[in-house]
Amino acid sequence: MSTRHELRRLITNPALVMGLIGTLALLAIGVFGGLVAPYDPNANLSLIVKHLPDGTLSFRVPPTFPDTDHWFGTDALGRDQWSRVLTGAWLSLSVVVVSAVARLGIGLSLGVTSGWYGGLFARVVSIGAAGVTAVPQLLLAIMLVLATRPLGAAGFIASLALVGWPEISEYIRAEVLRAKAQPFMEAARSIGVPGRRLITGHLVATVGPQLLTVAALETGAVLLLLAELGLVGLFLAGATFLVGDFGPVGPLKGRVPEWGQMLGGLQFYAITAELPTLIPALFVVLASATFALLADGLRAASDPFSSRRVLPGTFGVLTKVLAGALCFSAVGFIGVNVRPGAMTMEDGRVLAARTAETTWPGSEFVAGVARYPSGTRVVDRPERLTYYYRNDHEEVLRISFQNADRLAVEVRKYESEDEIDFNGLKALPAGLMSYDTPLRLAEQNGGFAYRQFQPNYLVRVILTWPGDRDAPVYAVMYSPMSGSRVDPLRVCCFDARTGEIVDSLVAPRLAPPWPVPADCAAARSVYRQVDRFQGYFVMGPSLSVGTQSNLNYQGDTFIWMLGGQGTPRLESATNVEDASARADIVSPSPTGNAPGQALSFATLRLPVPGCWTVKVSVGSAVLDYTLYAYPSDCRPQHERFAAVPGVTPLPCVRR
Repeated sequence: MSTRHELRRLITNPALVMGLIGTLALLAIGVFGGLVAPYDPNANLSLIVKHLPDGTLSFRVPPTFPDTDHWFGTDALGRDQWSRVLTGAWLSLSVVVVSAVARLGIGLSLGVTSGWYGGLFARVVSIGAAGVTAVPQLLLAIMLVLATRPLGAAGFIASLALVGWPEISEYIRAEVLRAKAQPFMEAARSIGVPGRRLITGHLVATVGPQLLTVAALETGAVLLLLAELGLVGLFLAGATFLVGDFGPVGPLKGRVPEWGQMLGGLQFYAITAELPTLIPALFVVLASATFALLADGLRAASDPFSSRRVLPGTFGVLTKVLAGALCFSAVGFIGVNVRPGAMTMEDGRVLAARTAETTWPGSEFVAGVARYPSGTRVVDRPERLTYYYRNDHEEVLRISFQNADRLAVEVRKYESEDEIDFNGLKALPAGLMSYDTPLRLAEQNGGFAYRQFQPNYLVRVILTWPGDRDAPVYAVMYSPMSGSRVDPLRVCCFDARTGEIVDSLVAPRLAPPWPVPADCAAARSVYRQVDRFQGYFVMGPSLSVGTQSNLNYQGDTFIWMLGGQGTPRLESATNVEDASARADIVSPSPTGNAPGQALSFATLRLPVPGCWTVKVSVGSAVLDYTLYAYPSDCRPQHERFAAVPGVTPLPCVRR
């Protein structure tokens, strides 16, 4: 029989053609739906404003009917339903396909085994199948979903798979009994073909075409069961809602768009907004009908008594096309939608910018926050990655990605959860470093010790551009959860372009006329908080040295050392202008524990002013830095300090 004749038979099988096209379209939506969605699926609108051709404005309260802007209308939260259908296809179809394959595997294994071996095992399977069939499928699925809820997605999929397998098992068992009686099976036994070879090489090949038809039917059945569970309020993405005496107080809010979750709104809004809530149901029905058409077409193509029957080789090619499309869609989905590891700040900004442009066109990115509560590991992905946008009316839009996952986004208007003062903030540019570098530096400068001391904490890495700064900066906030007396710790600040440590406050170390001389490469001092006190510090990778007032005076300067374990030591100290001058450390104290800090004290004695290169160590932690020591009379209220042995006070005059 010619290839043209086989192709004609395929074309004249409308159910098969329509089912194939529809199935391939559904798989394509599952892979690329999130990329082609016209709106962010989680962007909610409390009021939909549209500019009419005559220059007037129309105002509508969600849910709304389909129009040119929203093809499927909007749901009760004002979210575009067409975008939610496209974006939710990956989750819904993944659950449906995996559940159908698992259900088919259960039915196939039990049906083949019971049909081939018979006996007591076959009777046990029949009794079990009868018992499962006696319970209505929806009721059984509800009980299983509730029982397996702690297992998450795996439990939900298992619940769908454990419903409906008896019909498959009984059908396969009947087909196996029929195939066992065929002459070719008797001939294979007579020439000594082993039983395993009979099952894998002959029996499965005989029931294979019927099995493919059953697979298509079961996929549609699982999709309908998923929709039924959504109607009663059980779906994979989860939901939160309040119900008062007069109906729902708040609409369903799914963390991830999913078809079952979309149908959950029917029970609340079907009476007041029939069409907008029925559109997702119509889409589910069309998808289920597609699988039914595919099953009918496959049955006609494999039926030896049908006028549309094709040769086994052609049917095998058709099977390979379907399997290849399924595998390609799985690989494509992973490549398009799944990203290993957490998003960077820049990756999330790109995604958030698209959402902000469709929600509040023209708004600007002014703050980014990575949150790490004590329930997660700080070295792992953030518990939430949040972006704040501000419009012309100084209103704030919050866009959050749960677990730094690009597929779990939440969009909220007029809401901030990170105690940020948005007044005076500049718009943040693209291309800034991610949150991991500032977090690592903050951990080395008191953050790790704070977390060890305070087991219940919240860490926030905050990116902003204050109006009094020349560049965007990161600040890392360590704060206790409610009920703790430990004060927050603010490690600030880090240049968001270079990662360099910069002052957290715009303030001079000493008022003019005493700037650091140009020929003294003094290390940068960082103004930061230590417990309840604040001061200037010179910060290194393992040790920070500073004081509550200043580092830079001739005479005795009381200093704090953060980091290391042991007693402070002065390794070396050299005055650039007077090589004979000898510095010293007086009254060093061993390292103690302040809230969130490894802290030790000492007094640095500098006998002469000028530029000093100092090397200080605490245990294995070492800091080598340069400072400029001002004359002792430059110290505020210097007359209150006692004379320092070996130090000749010099007048504080302009050089």
